[in-house]
Amino acid sequence: MSEETVPSERVEYWKARWNEGQIGFHQPDVHKMLLKYVAKLLPEGKANKVFFPLCGKTLDMKWIYDEGFTVVGVEGVKSAIVQFFAEQNIEYSEEDVELKGEIFKLLKSKDGRIRLYWTDILKFSLDFEGTIDAVWDRGSLVALDRKDVPEYVQVIKSILSTKGHILLEVMEYDVSIMNEIQGPDKPPPPHPMYETELKKLYEPECKVEFLERGERKVYGKDVHTAIYNIYK
Repeated sequence: MSEETVPSERVEYWKARWNEGQIGFHQPDVHKMLLKYVAKLLPEGKANKVFFPLCGKTLDMKWIYDEGFTVVGVEGVKSAIVQFFAEQNIEYSEEDVELKGEIFKLLKSKDGRIRLYWTDILKFSLDFEGTIDAVWDRGSLVALDRKDVPEYVQVIKSILSTKGHILLEVMEYDVSIMNEIQGPDKPPPPHPMYETELKKLYEPECKVEFLERGERKVYGKDVHTAIYNIYK
């Protein structure tokens, strides 16, 4: 399978960003909100698997792995997955996974506890890994085109186990503050999202609990971040 065999506007946009090094969304440290609210994501320190949608090469995966959990990720840009394993010095293998007549690439650590699928997130389903107890959605929901959000949320809800938890970070800002920024990559994404929209997307299957609001700069503009615990 070549890089071109994961075609979609979603993937092509992000592939270009990775190729050009325009990955300001990638953080050089483990996310402080994951560290602060890991007990919300992993009640009693237990989970069968921790899911990272649009995982990129986030260090959060390595931290969760080092805590003893199994990591499952999905990423449409293969080079991001390869960079993760290389930068974390983790030996990995690559194999084909056939599901419903389609071939997907799985890159996994030697011990099998990091399993990263190279595919479009909207193709992910229960068929890949079964149910998952914990989802760390940092920057995924706000990265997608708005037309893809309902389908994405359905994917997440469908794989979340009966007592599963989603730790979610979103952005809150008025998009008009970005008008003066020039260039094809000016925000959004990240797209702003508010609690009322989240409740429409996740309820009634899940409960939406607001945890914390913070401050951040995007392209030099002041925006707010908001952290939620979403659970069944």
